[in-house]
Amino acid sequence: MEFDPVNSVNENIQLLNWGKDVTLKNVDEFRMAIWKLLESDQSELILELTDVAYLNSAALGVIADAVLSAGRSDKELVLAGIQSTVGEIFQIVHFSTFMKIFIEVNDAYTYFDSLRE
Repeated sequence: MEFDPVNSVNENIQLLNWGKDVTLKNVDEFRMAIWKLLESDQSELILELTDVAYLNSAALGVIADAVLSAGRSDKELVLAGIQSTVGEIFQIVHFSTFMKIFIEVNDAYTYFDSLRE
């Protein structure tokens, strides 16, 4: 049985907990997991990267495309659980200009909860 990292947190939030670095060897698996997340019925999506210390350039493209695609589908994809090395990469490529990035996963939940109040 294949491990499914996409979990429904509640009726509103879907979470993808990606638990490993993204390299050339697994970027296609990462892309497929992201697209599965986007296909969920929930409109509030979290990509958790707590255990990720490295993302290659292809992974950055997958994330950027997914955030934009989510927006076109009236969904929002946010990033959470960001380690310092990955955070530095996101700063260099200016990801925060078009997506929400949270160091702690709970901050992403709080963000989505505040939108529903």
